[in-house]
Amino acid sequence: MKSLIVKYREMCLIFLLAFFIRIIFLVIFPPRPMTLDDATSWDAVAWNFLNGNGFTEIDGSPTSNRPPLYPMFLSAIYFLFGRNHFMVKIFQVLLGAVFCVTIFFLAKKIFGNKRIAFLSAVGCSLWPALIVYTGIIGSEILFTFLLILFLLILTKAYITNSTKHYLLGGIFLGLANLTRSTLVFYPLFLIIMIIFLEKRFKKILPMLMMFLTSLIFVLPWTIRNYNVFGRFLLVNTGAGELFWSGTYIPWDGICKHGRDEHFYQLFNHKNPVENEQKMFKEGIQNIRKNPAGFIKLSIKKFFRFWFKPIGQELTEKKYYTLGKLLYIPQIVLILLFLYGAIAFYTPSLLPIVTIFIYFGVMHNLITPLTRYRLPIEPLIIVFAIAGLSKLVISAQGGSASGGKNEN
Repeated sequence: MKSLIVKYREMCLIFLLAFFIRIIFLVIFPPRPMTLDDATSWDAVAWNFLNGNGFTEIDGSPTSNRPPLYPMFLSAIYFLFGRNHFMVKIFQVLLGAVFCVTIFFLAKKIFGNKRIAFLSAVGCSLWPALIVYTGIIGSEILFTFLLILFLLILTKAYITNSTKHYLLGGIFLGLANLTRSTLVFYPLFLIIMIIFLEKRFKKILPMLMMFLTSLIFVLPWTIRNYNVFGRFLLVNTGAGELFWSGTYIPWDGICKHGRDEHFYQLFNHKNPVENEQKMFKEGIQNIRKNPAGFIKLSIKKFFRFWFKPIGQELTEKKYYTLGKLLYIPQIVLILLFLYGAIAFYTPSLLPIVTIFIYFGVMHNLITPLTRYRLPIEPLIIVFAIAGLSKLVISAQGGSASGGKNEN
């Protein structure tokens, strides 16, 4: 037993650090009100599912905007411990600690450097947003875990050309899409990047295989959506409203919770999927009517997405100066991340680099809420640590590649 602990001491330290930091946070800070975020909706869908009422909202209507995996995760905990939100947070603490260990493996696979991998995992263990969201009833932590695990498997598949790993990657991509639909079209985006940047055409077929495997896992939910709403809906609604809000100049690209008469006049269908489809059409019309305004708005949204700290607005409401100061570490983080991504880029990193481009492009079309950046925040930290390491070694007159072959 002792020899195993010595052999895996880095992983044990990372897990224990991440676990206890998050437990301390849950104990010391008051619980986040269920009325914030989407917690009430997630909780209701999970509870109704557990009680045999299907995937339905608090009013009993079938949910269109809550994918099934996180409610199933909640309902499993409710089945074992009752409707206990603190136990949900404990399980999310465990997930958070495990994905910090997964980050260690991913960073080691990317850089072949145990020091960078360890520091990256420690950075994720201590990063405030990743800690805070373990205490929120929402799909972010589960989705982040599945995303990191998927990218670890995909990176190995991309390097080794392993069919088994591409299929396994497709399974975890499908599970991620059943948690949040953000990644649905990522494989197609990656194929385009492979064609135009790397011209590694032999990679296209396994990518398509992975994409189709992910869709097989999503298909039963898509069929459920068609049976319930009578319209094609791959995973969930929500993207249409975010797209319309992100192109609507009077709202400055922000999705407002306080709707106005214009909103309700435009989107008054009883069927949520019909509203979703109309929102996409009206969003395109917004761009056509004012392309210059949309370009200007897109520049604003770019800086909001990448440089605005997660939770900054809530902090600023309570502590104005602290809220403003939060921009400093975020800006430093993004600059180090960019330096690390450029300095360490190799063709084998294309799947991970593509995830940044994909998130940037997709979220720049919609309302770019900063919490949507949370799933890739661990990856940003990884490259920022690598960039910082290279700067420190360069300042000392050494070579950043000197640690590449560390075990």
